[in-house]
Amino acid sequence: MVKLKKRSKRIFELLKNYPNGITGEQMAKQLGVSSRTIRSDIKFLQELLEPHDVNIIAIPNRGYHINNIENVGQLEDELSRQDNINFETSEERINCIIAKLLENTFSEKPITQMDLADMLFVSVSTLKAHLCDAKKILGKYDLKIVQYKGKGMIIDGEEIKIRYCMAEFINKHNFKPFYQKILPNTDMVKIDKIIKKILNQRKLQLADDAKENLCAHTAIAVQRSKYNKTVLYSASLAQKISNTFEYDVAKDIVAEIYEQDGIDLSYAEIYYIAQCLLASKKVFDMGESADKVHVKELVDVILREINEKMVIDFTNDEYLRDGLMLHLNIALTRIEFHMIIRNELLDTIKNDYPLAFQMGVIAGKIVEKYDNIKINENEIGYIALHFGAAISRNGIKENIKAKNVVIVCSAGLGMSVLLKAKIEEHFNNRLNIMKIIPGYEVDNSIMDNTDFVFTTVPLKGIHSDKVIMINHMLKEEDIVKIENKVFRENKTEKIEIETFFSKTNFYINKNFEGKNECLHFLTDQAIKKGLMTSKIKELVFEREEMASTAIGDLAAIPHPMYNEDNKSFVSCLILDKAIMWEDLPVQVIFLLNIGKNNANLWETMFLKLYNYIKLKNGINSMLENKSYDLFLREFMEMF
Repeated sequence: MVKLKKRSKRIFELLKNYPNGITGEQMAKQLGVSSRTIRSDIKFLQELLEPHDVNIIAIPNRGYHINNIENVGQLEDELSRQDNINFETSEERINCIIAKLLENTFSEKPITQMDLADMLFVSVSTLKAHLCDAKKILGKYDLKIVQYKGKGMIIDGEEIKIRYCMAEFINKHNFKPFYQKILPNTDMVKIDKIIKKILNQRKLQLADDAKENLCAHTAIAVQRSKYNKTVLYSASLAQKISNTFEYDVAKDIVAEIYEQDGIDLSYAEIYYIAQCLLASKKVFDMGESADKVHVKELVDVILREINEKMVIDFTNDEYLRDGLMLHLNIALTRIEFHMIIRNELLDTIKNDYPLAFQMGVIAGKIVEKYDNIKINENEIGYIALHFGAAISRNGIKENIKAKNVVIVCSAGLGMSVLLKAKIEEHFNNRLNIMKIIPGYEVDNSIMDNTDFVFTTVPLKGIHSDKVIMINHMLKEEDIVKIENKVFRENKTEKIEIETFFSKTNFYINKNFEGKNECLHFLTDQAIKKGLMTSKIKELVFEREEMASTAIGDLAAIPHPMYNEDNKSFVSCLILDKAIMWEDLPVQVIFLLNIGKNNANLWETMFLKLYNYIKLKNGINSMLENKSYDLFLREFMEMF
């Protein structure tokens, strides 16, 4: 199919070149498309022409022609802008559907499936498939696509949820055509300057992404208010917001907008901007909060529970305490005001830092219990980041003395010292750097008396797993490599790991309809065999309720929230056909149950299973062979 950009421009040129008119059939022949496609393009171009007081007129027997052609001076820029929309991938088309539906919420104008299909140049059947995906995305904001009076589709939902969706869509996709439609004639640079000015005056520091998000919400508030689309606040909530420092900041922002642009926003928009500020990530805490004592007590409970349930003591880590208090102070406000937050790092945190995420889950459960609120996995992910940093700082995962390291650097003294400092900065007391030497000094004696050698140059004649190549300027990829090779290589004897597996816990050819059936089957079997108590079974379901344990590639790794006994095992269930596990298909389930006495092996086992699934394509082998012996052999090769 001819790309939209070329065809749109060509049709526009034809209309200009035939001032007396050209028929749709003639244009179709010249462009090699159907008359129906031409009609769709004409309709699309008409939308671009209307703001310029220009119309495409259809005259019987003469075809189409442009009136007021002298007014189209700016149209080519507009056309060029619109043509940058790329409808080639499913994701881009889904984004365009959401963008159009959100745009129409200003005027509550419905749009038909046929019109959407024409806009995207796809069939109605293809559009329906994309609409299913669009509904899932909008559903995350509690928004629905509904039929409106038989005239087409509109988005249905609360005003505040529509605004959240718009702001996130703008920030996440940087979708310029949509951005300009939803915020026409909005000077984002000016709004940014206004917000910076007020934040500086009020000495309030926001994280960069939080400031950008506030700009988007403020611009949306200005535009939505023009259409009388406002967020309704109860008297009690309005009173609560008006008593905050953030409310005063919001008032200043609104006053500055009025002074500079003459736009007089209502008090509802002040509450809205204040609400956004309350939920924003701040660089440091502001003033005294009525909830600070409560949050401090909450953090105390969380750290005690982590120590009791996971045998890891963070109670003296003041950095962790401060980080958790700052985050929870904001997060509790965000949840209280029903503010939505997305965690773009969530999958990475869940899969690459499972121990930290597990701590986040435990913390989230405690917050739910004490504050009677619901914590979603996006918030859990952010809490987990603080635990991940604490694990790194304290070298807790290893539970052994620091690794002895020799650095081989081919550069001069200055570069060598800088490299050493960077490594020490990142790994703190987890590494003991014995010395820095040139490559030619590395011999068998060096290799025998050190745990690892970090080198910036290839070492001739040295072949050892102890050697790790890194860059002169320590990069993120080097840090990840060191983490994986130095700290995640399990040193436990294979025979100990093998005791976690048993042929009697390997189930094949099962047919279940949903994840709960699978979890009941695996946990009930474990209880029958004396491997698990009913209390641990409850903790498996509690953990699953907090956040899905599906990891992609047709696999899930459910596990209890924590383990109170000392029995360790891994059960495996292979289904005849895949089921939906939340929003991911799953056909192979590993029930991971690591006892309290083996708590130090929990993350090792999770990551080994994860790597077997992701890196070794283990699921394909399991589905093809359904052999316990082959699985165990392949899995143990990971150690």
